[in-house]
Amino acid sequence: MTRQEKEQLVLMLEEKSKRKLENAIFSISVYDWQKEFYDEGLRSKQRMLMAANRVGKTYSSCIELTYHLTGLYPDWWGGVKFNFPINAWALGVSGEQIRDVLQNEMFGQLGREGFITNGLVPASLVGDITRSMTPKLSKDVKVMHISGQWSTVSFKSYSQGQHALMGSSVDYALIDEEPEDPEIYPQVVTRTATGNNGKGGYVVLSFTPENGQTNIINQFLTDIKKGQHLKNVTWDDAPHLTEETKEQLLAAIPEYQRDMRTKGLPLLGSGQIFPISESRVKEEIESIPKFWPRIAGIDFGWDHPTAVVWMAWDRDNDVIYVYNIFRENKVTPIEVAAGMRSKGLWIPVSWPHDGLQHDKGSGQQLAEQYREQGLNMLDQRATFEDGSNGVEAGLFDMLDRMKTGRLKVASHLSKWFEEFRMYHRKDGKVVKERDDLMAATRYGIMMIRHAETEPKDDDYEDNEFNEVGVMGY
Repeated sequence: MTRQEKEQLVLMLEEKSKRKLENAIFSISVYDWQKEFYDEGLRSKQRMLMAANRVGKTYSSCIELTYHLTGLYPDWWGGVKFNFPINAWALGVSGEQIRDVLQNEMFGQLGREGFITNGLVPASLVGDITRSMTPKLSKDVKVMHISGQWSTVSFKSYSQGQHALMGSSVDYALIDEEPEDPEIYPQVVTRTATGNNGKGGYVVLSFTPENGQTNIINQFLTDIKKGQHLKNVTWDDAPHLTEETKEQLLAAIPEYQRDMRTKGLPLLGSGQIFPISESRVKEEIESIPKFWPRIAGIDFGWDHPTAVVWMAWDRDNDVIYVYNIFRENKVTPIEVAAGMRSKGLWIPVSWPHDGLQHDKGSGQQLAEQYREQGLNMLDQRATFEDGSNGVEAGLFDMLDRMKTGRLKVASHLSKWFEEFRMYHRKDGKVVKERDDLMAATRYGIMMIRHAETEPKDDDYEDNEFNEVGVMGY
């Protein structure tokens, strides 16, 4: 090649690289969970992306907003589409957070003459920029829509209060990070009421649930209205996070925050752990079909009670029934096992990590002592299917089952409901008092996949609700 040809090639390659950066939105590939979340926009006008840290929740929501602003949807897009220029809001905690996160993802860094780095929105489609009082932050940005007209995205800080959100009609609103003010979300929803050409606009929330189980989260979890959708995303859904990265991040996270930061599960904060009416959990259980699998969960104790909970699983409907319990302190494994045997030696028993501890007298592991009494102790301690055993994840699962009618407890088990009512947190941590039956229930549910049906050669009756209260003590 001649010198002139080489110089021309360099210019072409530089131009190609520049265009690739400016048009990154057209070459994006997304994960399955992202596409599922986008597709849900056809059915749900309010969507919540409750996610772990570092999974790409803000990036994901900014991708969708970019498509709506430009009208340039990829072939794989299955969500809602706007065939007209939209009026959109992008809300964040503060001006600085909006500038460093939302604006940077969407447009890049703002300089004196405009955006000086590239974001998701192609630079060629960026029009007028109205600046904010916050340095290097835009207030409104015009974006060319495929229709040939201008869309507008307005960056707003909800730390200014709901009064800053009044008056406008919005087609689409993105709320990045959950607002602590409970009035912000309904105010934003109200602004979309007449958007989308009078058909009602759309609201997307993306956040890690650092504020605990708030009213907004409860609404999407339990008090679900028509047109609402919750997507939970964990580290396991983010292939870009390597195992080494996960280990490094996990080591820096306090244990009580790990389920929130790695699984996107809310800390339930101070107060009652299961804020739900007993009537939604209680059930008059008269009989249990013999073909339903069974499992027992045990929480070992001495000064605090040893607790056992027996459960049956309606596998077809994924409903777990607690049908018998035991709770007593200062009882030996031999004494406890004697009562447990009467319920069926074939029933698998789920047990916690302290079952691996060795007895100071005999030197045997605690779980092994029960196994020697003929009980069907599971081979490994209680974990979820992915190998984790987080307390918060277990409590979240229990509460979700209660609220969706998939955990029922025999109404005569008064001691279980006593603990249920008293179970609470203080300063974000579970209070470890009178929680023995709750813990045993959690261990059983964690290992429900190992539940077994009654062997055909055993001579047990179909109905096993002859005992009332605790098992013979």
